[in-house]
Amino acid sequence: MPRTIPISKYVPKKFGKIEVKNLSVFKLEAIPKSSPIDLNVSALSEESGWSLSDRLRFWHTLNGKSALPATRLTIRKLELEEQALVLCHVEADGTLTILSNSKDCAMRFFNSVFLDIPPSFPARKDWTLKGGWVNDESAVAFFAGTAAGALGWGPKVPQEIEDSMKEALRGIEKRNWKSCVVMCRRALQALMEVAYEKFFGVKPGKGLDLNGIIRSFEKLSPAPLPRHWLNIADAVRNIGNVPGAHPRAIPGYRFSKGDATLAYSNTSSFVSSYFEKIAP
Repeated sequence: MPRTIPISKYVPKKFGKIEVKNLSVFKLEAIPKSSPIDLNVSALSEESGWSLSDRLRFWHTLNGKSALPATRLTIRKLELEEQALVLCHVEADGTLTILSNSKDCAMRFFNSVFLDIPPSFPARKDWTLKGGWVNDESAVAFFAGTAAGALGWGPKVPQEIEDSMKEALRGIEKRNWKSCVVMCRRALQALMEVAYEKFFGVKPGKGLDLNGIIRSFEKLSPAPLPRHWLNIADAVRNIGNVPGAHPRAIPGYRFSKGDATLAYSNTSSFVSSYFEKIAP
C-alpha cells in the first residue's frame, strides 16, 4: 500500500455518491494501559495552525442519550499542504481509533498528541497499538463523509461549486498552482451569485461582476454575510485576478504554493460556512 492516498479520491465523483470498493483508509487502534489519557492540545495547532475545517468535540448525553454512544471525544485535523486528513475518536473506555488517508500523518498525530507529554510522559510501551490499511466499506464511507465536510462541500452545495472545488484540489495535488487559484475564484463567483439571488431576490445582472456583488453586500444593513467572510471573498478575488478568471497581468509574476493553499483554504472554509451556517 502507498503511504498516502490522495484525499480527492474520497470525494464523490457524482453528487452524493462515492465508490468505496477499491478504496482503503489507514486505521490505527490504540488502547491505553493506564488512565487518564492526557492530550497535547498545543500540538494540534503547532505545525499547521487550526483552521475552520478542524474540529475538537466532546460528545455528552442529552436527555439520557448521545449521538455517538461509545464516543466521548472526536478530533478532526486537515493538513491541507500534505493533502491529508486525520480523524480521531476517543471512546469511553479510552480506546483511540484514528482514520487517515496518510499513514505518516496518522502516526505523527498519535505521537505528537498522545505521547511524551506531562505529567506522566507516556511512551509507546504504555499503549497497545494495531495499525494498517483497511478496505472496510463502512470505515471508508465514514472517512469519505468526513473528508467532504472538512473540504467544505456536501449535499447542499451546488454542482458547479462542488466541481470547481474538486478541480482546485486536483490543482494542488498536481502542483498546478494557477489552476487551483483560478478554480477557487470560479467557485467563489458561483457562491456569491447564489448568495446574491437568495438575499436580493434576483439574479445579479450581466454588468455586476464579483467585485460588484461583494460591494453590494457591504452596503446591506443588517449584513446577511459577516464582514470577515466578505473580506476573505475579496482576498480570493484579488488573488484570482493576478491573473485568473479576469486576467490582470503582472510582469514576471508566477503563482506559488502559498497562493494556491491560501485561496483553497479560504474558499473551502467560506463554502462550508455558507451552506452549513449562513444559509443552510
